[in-house]
Amino acid sequence: MSRDEPVRPSAPEPEENQDRDRRRYFRIEDHMGLLVVPVGPAEQARLIESLENPSSRAGLMNDLHAIRELHLPERRALEYKFPTVAAYVKVIESQIEALAQAIGDGEGFPNSPDTDACLSAQGVGFDWPEVLEIDSYVDLRLTLFPDRVHIRALARVVRCDAADDRGYRVAVDFTHLREADREAIIKHVYRLQRLQLQAHAEEAFEARYRATSKSLKDKPRGG
Repeated sequence: MSRDEPVRPSAPEPEENQDRDRRRYFRIEDHMGLLVVPVGPAEQARLIESLENPSSRAGLMNDLHAIRELHLPERRALEYKFPTVAAYVKVIESQIEALAQAIGDGEGFPNSPDTDACLSAQGVGFDWPEVLEIDSYVDLRLTLFPDRVHIRALARVVRCDAADDRGYRVAVDFTHLREADREAIIKHVYRLQRLQLQAHAEEAFEARYRATSKSLKDKPRGG
């Protein structure tokens, strides 16, 4: 390119991609099942291979949901043209999902929400009883409630601060996370945010209602 040739601006990133990137950083305080296992280089390689294997049973339900969303237009067309067939497909889907959930439950994921954590599609922060070395790697298994969403990922420890009587405050970044699992986290975070905003709005409405009722009750009546 010559010195006088104008520099062409790079094409703007599609809005859909920008929105997806923004959603990755949305965070929410959550109560989840969490299993953390430190891993060395050999275990890291095996875990990465397992996560990249299409036949992996971890996160099977998330794969099914991703496939279903991918074919949502065809599904809606089927519901419009052949509602009876669409209803039967839903029955089959529910049976497949029940089987996938049972398979996931047998893969060593936590079965109760026993850990408070700050979750996003980029990583998770949590209190942990043991120190974890910075830049070390851990095998994470998460169960998100109430839908029992199973997530398995390789993560790097980016923070481990002493937290008085709570042990340590740990933060990890996902380094290997399947895209279907990332989308499942984004949907979970968005759902909890929506429910929390709805709850705050209802609380604010109740507070205004009580204040208005009290004001009317205390207002002197004309003789």
